[in-house]
Amino acid sequence: MKKEWNICMAPYKLAYSVLFLFLFALFRGVMLTSEIGPALLPGVAVLASIFCAETSVMDRHGQRWEIICLKPEKNRIRMIYRRWILQAAYLYGIALAAYFAFYWQKPYRMTERTFASEYGGYAAALAGTVLFWSLISIVVSNLAKNQWAGIGASVLLWITTNSTTGEKLFGRYNLFAYSFCDSMGAKWNEWVYGTLIQILLAIVFLILISIIEKRVSK
Repeated sequence: MKKEWNICMAPYKLAYSVLFLFLFALFRGVMLTSEIGPALLPGVAVLASIFCAETSVMDRHGQRWEIICLKPEKNRIRMIYRRWILQAAYLYGIALAAYFAFYWQKPYRMTERTFASEYGGYAAALAGTVLFWSLISIVVSNLAKNQWAGIGASVLLWITTNSTTGEKLFGRYNLFAYSFCDSMGAKWNEWVYGTLIQILLAIVFLILISIIEKRVSK
């Protein structure tokens, strides 16, 4: 794991990920604590897509690819999974911490919802977001053998779903249902449907990683 960390968690990636999230907290204004999670989640989705796009294609240039090709197929697939786990766990951790960076704005908490409810809901929605957006960029990048294809496809989907049109089309099944739900409304919990869809699709992507790697490595 230490070797994979050194390869896929380059210092520049750690630096820009932290800088992105905390600058986001600096410039994205919120008035209520219940607005923090919905404001932060779309940014995390973009970051996860960019951060993980090169996971399975970073070795395709130079002599390292020749060395990796000598490894058994199962070992190469496990390597991709290990790298993804490290990156996803890291992104989830810093995104959980970035939530509190918004507190410099001194947002007001409505008495209708407790901190445990607000932060717990954010943590659950965040899990689906990190899983889905990190994996979709890996899958598309591996299919196209190009990380920019994975980033481009993810951004296109992001623009489609994180919009008024996306909200109208998909409603509570939208990938960003959490960000669109009225945090004080009676139907606030309906964002769970969108998060479950993200998790289910993430499971499909995990299976596809293995299938695609077997095909593209031939």
